[in-house]
Amino acid sequence: MSITFNLVPNDAAASAVFVEQEPVSRGTGSPVIPHKILVIGQFDSGKSPVVNTPQLVLDLDDAWTRYGRGSLLSLLIAAALRKRGTVPIYALPLDDAGAGVQATGTLVVSGTATAAGTLAVYVGGKRIPVTVTNGMTATQVGDAIATAVTADLDLPVTAANVTGTVTFTVRWKGESGNQIKLEINRLETDSTPAGIAVVVTDIGNVVAGATNPTLDTALGNLGDTWYTDVVCPYLDTTSLTAIKTSGDARVDPGVKRPFVAFVGYTDTKANLITKLGALNCEWITIVPVHGSSTAGLEIAAATAGLFASIQQATPGRPAKTKTIPSVLAGATNILTYTDRDTVVKAGGSHTYNQEDGTVTIGDLVTTRNKTDGGADTDDWRFTIIIPNLQFKIYALENTYLASPFDQAVVLADGSGAGPTYTVRPSTVKSYAVSLVDDWVSRGISTKRDTIVEGITAAIDGANPGRINLLIPDVPSAGLRILAAKLEWAFVV
Repeated sequence: MSITFNLVPNDAAASAVFVEQEPVSRGTGSPVIPHKILVIGQFDSGKSPVVNTPQLVLDLDDAWTRYGRGSLLSLLIAAALRKRGTVPIYALPLDDAGAGVQATGTLVVSGTATAAGTLAVYVGGKRIPVTVTNGMTATQVGDAIATAVTADLDLPVTAANVTGTVTFTVRWKGESGNQIKLEINRLETDSTPAGIAVVVTDIGNVVAGATNPTLDTALGNLGDTWYTDVVCPYLDTTSLTAIKTSGDARVDPGVKRPFVAFVGYTDTKANLITKLGALNCEWITIVPVHGSSTAGLEIAAATAGLFASIQQATPGRPAKTKTIPSVLAGATNILTYTDRDTVVKAGGSHTYNQEDGTVTIGDLVTTRNKTDGGADTDDWRFTIIIPNLQFKIYALENTYLASPFDQAVVLADGSGAGPTYTVRPSTVKSYAVSLVDDWVSRGISTKRDTIVEGITAAIDGANPGRINLLIPDVPSAGLRILAAKLEWAFVV
């Protein structure tokens, strides 16, 4: 085989030792996909980021500067940062919808305090202690509540008091604001100071938040960048349809950028089943913590950060049993195995409430459970298949974009010697075998020999500059069920 040099002169005559170097790919392993988290949401009205355009967020201070403390984007970024490891976070800022409505709730205080104490107010599960002194009137207690809420710049609400009626207003417009929960005395150790009474009308029940922003333009601007994990704070059908449309577009063979979109949920199991009935999308994973005080939108962001960090370190590994950071256990709907099985088969994930008040992941499940023809399918059931495919698509694309394929000419197998920049179907196949060996070693494919035996590479019959490659991959599955049978008998 002749050796071609790019820099060593062919007509050199004087004595010398030339050493020319050139990086090449030998097909010894997979290029590893760098995960990126994309957080969708709104910003404070006083800020002016470039809307509908993804932008890298350096840290939480950067998020506060760009989007405002207590904004939807800052709330989500803070949740995603908790367990994201080294995975970068990008924000996708959206304007409020022109017809959007901010959600509100109230605490109505009555009476006069007859003893000092602390009223525990909770917004989205976060405790705001309010000091009450003996003799305080309802108006004074209301003022103290509004002052304490105003002092916490990272709360997603503002508060104003009028003669003991404290109105909490979500900082952004839209239906997503209804996810913020307003409570008092959430813990058994909390109590209302003697002499006063407080009536709670939850956020969204005084004025319901309405009209989330539209996502189509923003999602259409994702370009060629891999955003592997997406945080969607919106539960309305229009938003989820936009996510599905974008996911379908980004899995196109010419785009090759599929994502996992996480959505949080805190309503009942029955309502979740109803919600799932309107969805059938492999790109959407709904993570429920039934009855949690943590807003569903924060559950989505915290799960995305955790999931992305696991996939970055160990591609294709399930997140089962991992604690979702800073998410509070639900107070209702403790599910039986039958309940969980029903939810999974309907296209829903499930989680576990722990005794210490934390939440761990059970199964993460996509909402796709029907074929386009309406038949039952479990091909896309578990979310872990998405990062498995992301890893392989990235590896295939970057392997065959690099040397020796980037400036190659095509020769048929067995057609005789050619220059070093030729590739043949056998070359393509050998690199594919190396990729499969790497996938098996990483635990994301199984039945190596079966896959390799089925690999086919051939020059296209109608296009001599095209080589077609088939890899009949067998993805590995996460361990979900272990069935043991214990037989026993007394021996006489």
